[in-house]
Amino acid sequence: MPEVTFQPIGKRVLVPSGSSLLDAARQAGIELSAVCGGEGSCGQCRVQVLSGSVSTPSASETFILTGQELANGERLACCTQICGDVKVHIPTSSLLSGTRLQIESSLRDVTVDPLIRAVDVEAPAPCIEDPRADVNRLLDAMARPDNHMTLFAEPAVVRQISPSAREYGWKMSVYVRDAEIVGIGPRGRSPVGLAVDLGTTKIAAFLLDLETGQELAAAGAPNPQIGYGEDVISRLNYARHRDDGAQILAGLIGETLTDLLDGLTRQADVDRYRIVDACIVGNTAMTHLMLQLPTAQLATAPYVAATSAALDVKARDIGLEIAPGAYVHILPGIGGFVGADHVAMILAGDMDRTERVTIGVDIGTNTEIALAQPGAGFLISTSCASGPAFEGAHVTDGMRAASGAIEAVHLLDPGVRLKTIGQGAPVGLCGSGIVDAIAEMRRRQVINYRGRFQKDNPRVRIGHDGPELLLAPANESGSGRDVVITQQDINAIQLAKGAIRAGLDVMLQTSQVLPEEIEEVLIAGAFGSFLNIESALDIGLLPRFPHAVYRQVGNAAAVGAKWALISRAERERARQIASTTRYLELMTHPDFSHLFALGMFFPTDEEIDRGKT
Repeated sequence: MPEVTFQPIGKRVLVPSGSSLLDAARQAGIELSAVCGGEGSCGQCRVQVLSGSVSTPSASETFILTGQELANGERLACCTQICGDVKVHIPTSSLLSGTRLQIESSLRDVTVDPLIRAVDVEAPAPCIEDPRADVNRLLDAMARPDNHMTLFAEPAVVRQISPSAREYGWKMSVYVRDAEIVGIGPRGRSPVGLAVDLGTTKIAAFLLDLETGQELAAAGAPNPQIGYGEDVISRLNYARHRDDGAQILAGLIGETLTDLLDGLTRQADVDRYRIVDACIVGNTAMTHLMLQLPTAQLATAPYVAATSAALDVKARDIGLEIAPGAYVHILPGIGGFVGADHVAMILAGDMDRTERVTIGVDIGTNTEIALAQPGAGFLISTSCASGPAFEGAHVTDGMRAASGAIEAVHLLDPGVRLKTIGQGAPVGLCGSGIVDAIAEMRRRQVINYRGRFQKDNPRVRIGHDGPELLLAPANESGSGRDVVITQQDINAIQLAKGAIRAGLDVMLQTSQVLPEEIEEVLIAGAFGSFLNIESALDIGLLPRFPHAVYRQVGNAAAVGAKWALISRAERERARQIASTTRYLELMTHPDFSHLFALGMFFPTDEEIDRGKT
């Protein structure tokens, strides 16, 4: 049967050929908006066919959708029949329930010292006797005897000044960055900034008052580039092999940021002209694709960035419609795929100032790890390609953290207790649910330390693809299908955890730090926020350091972006972190392959029992 992959949710489902995309979505437990009941008249179940074989557009589709929309692959799910394997993107507007996004954190606040200052100005209106140019009139009104800095405004800002000054009756707040005027607003309106964590899978965005540091609004969205590759290498290859690939991927980010801005400004009741500064963090691939920097050299060994320096670019150059002269600041990177988001995590976790031997881990499609040793004068960072298994990819009933996803599992005697996002019927497993389920399977002897099913265990049954564990039968699931974990699913998690463990072990070996010396482990990111730490330790995803405190800190990369937005000092501190952090390339370590293989094993029964004492 054809396989349908729904992005950005990451759900895969096998359906009979000839089924509609709406039927496939329902079978996958994905709630598409279709108020007409699938009759093709409401137009609400819009999807985009990214690749694969489907039927030609129906009369309803040609009536509702424009020629350009059809050319872009947009279809009505209820009218589109599946003819072969197909990959589909579901826009947020077509979903009744969206993906859970981690945008909170548990880290401290920072002293506010923004790059932008607001200067309240009142200038005389022009007249026949005083026909000075508008910009000159504004600059003269701002002039002070103690200020010898020559202010200027580029043409994009001048285009705003003339009509806006008259609208405000020449009583204005002028937003200044060093000597540059970046925008104006009505007098007394404080400047606002935008902070963004541009993740491989998810995007989190925030509006902050630049004078007080107060968060005004927060929102998140799936990264739409997922439809063009679940991992960064796939996306880089797409950009490399298509003439317009880089432009397409950058455009997707621009469109998503525009949508997020629309929601944020409504939520905070803020006009866009007041958003006068921005800070965006992401791994090296994400920032390169957003800025359309060269990526061919980043996609192949030795994975070299075009630049790792901090960058300031005009917001309008990446499609952000905010104040006309506003800049976007990109924090510096460190090496390879260890980019601005990792620097932001180190910054927010105060790892450069810690008095403890500390490890910071941000687990995702690309997992970044940092090691801090007090007094060493530097940090060590590395990156491992853990893959998208913890986001639900390559797992039979895997999915991202959306409504109906199993996020916690407890095997009972007999039976099983499940916790799902939204408390609805189970549809599949998100990352935290997969880790929890495998930990329970290991504790209950359903699988051995090699990850193989114990076929004599009464919980094990033989399914279509071999031994499996039933979590939810078809009559209790939200998809009408059994929700299971198979041997292939366990193998996928073993590969992902093997990469992470190898990264940790190589880092400890290289730095000559003993496990007994680790005092703190910071677990950051969306996946880490909902992870059951005890389950992660019981499957060996994280080592059980005997003297360490494990702390889940939420979206630390987003916090670092916010700090760099509202504080000159934190922006400078980020530069210092990048310059004093040593990048560790795992593939050059002679024991990496051996450690990777060892990392795929689960702890033995004795090791699990020892960890409980």
